[in-house]
Amino acid sequence: MSKDVIILIADLLQGWGVPLLSLVAYIPQWQKLVKTKSSTDISLKSWFIWTASTSFAVFYALVQYWVNGHGLALVFSSVTGLLFILVTVYLVMLYRTR
Repeated sequence: MSKDVIILIADLLQGWGVPLLSLVAYIPQWQKLVKTKSSTDISLKSWFIWTASTSFAVFYALVQYWVNGHGLALVFSSVTGLLFILVTVYLVMLYRTR
């Protein structure tokens, strides 16, 4: 298999496979939060840490794209991952028992 084909496959998996699989994993959590309207059993502190961690990943991906001109798939998957986390944080905060 040629290097170009391997790069294309890697880009497709990173740019589309990772976000789609992540979305499939997040949807049941979102559905449960909306259905039960409760997030007392979910650690908001952990989600804030994941927000920071994924923000670092987005920053890294953007810098790599800026410096090398490659890695748009990594930028896309990192940004979508951050968006999924932010949706989860929003839902956790929305349904947090006051």
